[in-house]
Amino acid sequence: MKHYINFSKDSYVDQIFLSYNNKSITFDDFYHNVLSKSRALLRLNLSSHNTIGIFVSNPIDILELYFACIHINKTPVIFPNDIHREELSQVIKKHQVNFIITEWLQKQSINKIKGASFFYIQELSSSFGGCGPIEFDDLIDDVNQIQSLHLTSGSTGTPKLIKLTFDNFIQSVAQWDHEIKFSKKDRYIQCLPLNHIAGLSIIIRSQIKGFESVLMNRFNASKINFEIDNGATLISLVPSMLKRLIDDRAGKPFPSHLRGIILGGDGCSNNLMKYALKNNIPVYKTYGMTETCSGVSGFWIHKYPQMLDSVGKRFKNNKIVISNYQVLIKGPTVSPDAYNNEIPSSILTSDLGSIKDKFLFLHGRSDDIVITGGENISLSKIKTILFKHHDITDVYLDTEYDDKIGTIINAFIEVSNNNLSVQDIQAHLLKHLSQNQCPITIQIVDKIHHD
Repeated sequence: MKHYINFSKDSYVDQIFLSYNNKSITFDDFYHNVLSKSRALLRLNLSSHNTIGIFVSNPIDILELYFACIHINKTPVIFPNDIHREELSQVIKKHQVNFIITEWLQKQSINKIKGASFFYIQELSSSFGGCGPIEFDDLIDDVNQIQSLHLTSGSTGTPKLIKLTFDNFIQSVAQWDHEIKFSKKDRYIQCLPLNHIAGLSIIIRSQIKGFESVLMNRFNASKINFEIDNGATLISLVPSMLKRLIDDRAGKPFPSHLRGIILGGDGCSNNLMKYALKNNIPVYKTYGMTETCSGVSGFWIHKYPQMLDSVGKRFKNNKIVISNYQVLIKGPTVSPDAYNNEIPSSILTSDLGSIKDKFLFLHGRSDDIVITGGENISLSKIKTILFKHHDITDVYLDTEYDDKIGTIINAFIEVSNNNLSVQDIQAHLLKHLSQNQCPITIQIVDKIHHD
């Protein structure tokens, strides 16, 4: 099949692909910008570098470099703009990402990092190293080859790079299209980091399905609400973002042209979902991970209001089963890195779950188990139980170690009902947990600030 940028250039030409800072870029404009960067990259003599790191802050530069890399058969990896120097050094050493395109802004961050060559994007131009013509193959030779690498901390906190193939992305777009039914008239707000699979996947969907992506460098509730009121039809968020968006609207309803809020990521309170139902907010709740190239299950909450605690039904062509209490996912979007069991194209996740009436329910994680008071407990399970209380809107759990008790769990809780007391919350927890499994301290706070 054709490379995405070739396909979209031929299919959508003068339609808007990206909007950013009051500037619009058509699919054709983007194609030629990528072509220019592809020529410049080839003239950097990258023959000994199969993987190219992208460590820049401007989202347009990130995307042009990303597509330029795959266009010249190099494997890109996008680094978060705020990655710690130590973590970047670990990735370079462990995964041999020894050529990184960065910017002058990052000079201090990369200072003293060894094992990699850094090239500044400000010095990259199509004339670099010569001006001879270069021809590019506009086809993807093998859809099973690696398209890009994706940084994730994993359960241990050690940086990992997850491989995703062209076919992983292609199949993911098809699955999402089956659920959301994209239109060329869609305007999709992209406010998630491009180094996250949830953020980058929106761009790939846009390339293949021909809709506009409205880029945001960071989450800003008032700016996003402005875009929503002025024609945006879709947006992907995590629950804390949705809550801030609702607070910013101060009771003003969402416009009818907003047809979908794709909600994934963190645990989600029943209170927030009930508010969405009551106020006709079109929430599509989803579940997925980097290793599955974004979502693998989901549902429109207004169609199944009795299933608010779940993360939906499996996507088309996926299989989700419970193996020894853990969620096992099999399907065409699963990374080749994740084949860690005897079932091909599958991943045994660290998520604990159950299935009821074809809906998947999550009950915590096997890799966030702590021992407190001599008993094992999943931190995710505590959050899930707290979110079941209709007056609890947000939760933050903190842990510290005590030689006598083990891990001490402290809970900071945001509530919608000022009459809710710490004792009420303790009573709610004790309906589901033993005393030893409950947080040692519970504090009701005005606001939880998520960085």
